[in-house]
Amino acid sequence: MNIGTKIRELRRARDLTQDELAELLGVSYQAVSKWETGAACPDLSLIAPLARLFNVSADTLLGIDTGDLLRAEFDAAYENYWQKDCSEMYETAKRAVAEFPGDYKYLEWLASTEYYVAFDDDYRNGGSDEFFRTMLEQSRRHYEMVIEGCNDAELRSKSLFGIILDLKYLGRIDEAKQYAMMFPENPGYSRDMMLHLCAEEDERLEVGQRILYTKSRELLDALQSIWKFGGINKYTRAAVELSLTLIEGLIDDGNYLDFLWNLYQLYIEKAEGFMADGDADGAMECLVLARDYAYRSQRNDVSGRSKYTSTLLDHVDRSFTPSLLPNDAIDYLKYCLNKEIFNPMRSRADFIEFTRNL
Repeated sequence: MNIGTKIRELRRARDLTQDELAELLGVSYQAVSKWETGAACPDLSLIAPLARLFNVSADTLLGIDTGDLLRAEFDAAYENYWQKDCSEMYETAKRAVAEFPGDYKYLEWLASTEYYVAFDDDYRNGGSDEFFRTMLEQSRRHYEMVIEGCNDAELRSKSLFGIILDLKYLGRIDEAKQYAMMFPENPGYSRDMMLHLCAEEDERLEVGQRILYTKSRELLDALQSIWKFGGINKYTRAAVELSLTLIEGLIDDGNYLDFLWNLYQLYIEKAEGFMADGDADGAMECLVLARDYAYRSQRNDVSGRSKYTSTLLDHVDRSFTPSLLPNDAIDYLKYCLNKEIFNPMRSRADFIEFTRNL
């Protein structure tokens, strides 16, 4: 609210006409009229008399103490703004930035609404390409200001995401990739996901496969948190089976590379499940598989890089170093075989031979 609007509000509350207010202040009624229409502002020397006349503080008269109310108004509009009318939110965000310059939350809000306005129905139904590019360029500039000046990690991530999209649709792919490389790794979005957003057609498969690999590893880690220390129950059994299905389905040619570390442990876990069910033959079959995968895992325990050859990961290569393996695979298998659950098998000839040859 500007000072002229406030004067009009306070004058009417006192039931004064413009002429009466002018007479009390010793100015012309035309001066009061100009104040209230915003054509002019009162002289600085009149601020104190006006405040005393209306029994308010100078801050109230000047609208300085309305900041908290304004911020509350803007914050309410900001809440889930992407679900509201984009043109209305664009105008509100512009006001917020004008009233609170330097507030990066509102600046990121403005940049987002500029992006939405560029793509709204009015543009798609016949708006000009010039308008589209102008709005995206404004959005890009505002996102850039947040990235360069803001220390809030969440706002920076939002702005990096936004500027990548702006540059992509502006056709500035190389610049978009530079910002994608700045994107922080986090559980929601990865750097590879940002690169996929702006990748050229011939790059998308490679980037997509890297994302698939990363997300598969994350899912296996999550499943391991269920089966590794949960005992033998329906939850751990389901987690083991899903893990095996994921690995063996993803790697369709058996070239498991760094999934071998998961496989030998999973088959040891599955063997323990068979023992809990009294199925020693099933357990023995799983132990043989666990041993084979353990040996293959140890052969990967060398420095260097190996490329996957399976259909869904043939663009992904992995680095192997001894430090990446938390323990020796065969030693871990030997440790597990000493568990009490395998006691019923210790008199079996095949089990005796199996353990002797490890």
